[in-house]
Amino acid sequence: MSGRQVIERVWDAPLDVVWELWATPKGLSSWWGPNGFTVEVLTMELHEGGTFSYTMRASSPEMAEKMKAGGRPSEFTVNATYTDVQPKTTLAYKSPFGPEFMFTSVTFEEAADGVHMTLVIDATKPEMTGGAAGGWRSAVDKFAAHLATMS
Repeated sequence: MSGRQVIERVWDAPLDVVWELWATPKGLSSWWGPNGFTVEVLTMELHEGGTFSYTMRASSPEMAEKMKAGGRPSEFTVNATYTDVQPKTTLAYKSPFGPEFMFTSVTFEEAADGVHMTLVIDATKPEMTGGAAGGWRSAVDKFAAHLATMS
């Protein structure tokens, strides 16, 4: 694994709010996925070894067409497994993609200027992380917009 990608942000919000948006089905479904996608959380067993399943759907005709043009389905379900869960500090999971795996971890740290988030993406094939990182950057932007509506 050498395609490691890191995304860092600082959120001007209480840790409890940030954690709720990442660690509950309702919270995650409210913002998760790149622009042009919605997510339905099917299972969220928030403990090491627990199942994390979700369906991601292209929610705009433009994104559905882009997925189709790239030979990818406009809707897909991912069945991931949590590898580390530390309340209010760490969520990590691995997602199968055919014979390969994507590894995602997010950590949170409270500081004077807000909640520092570090998102790390890696995969068994380094080339897998480029597209995932682009999707995550878009999703993090959606997170920021959603958080702003809660103030």
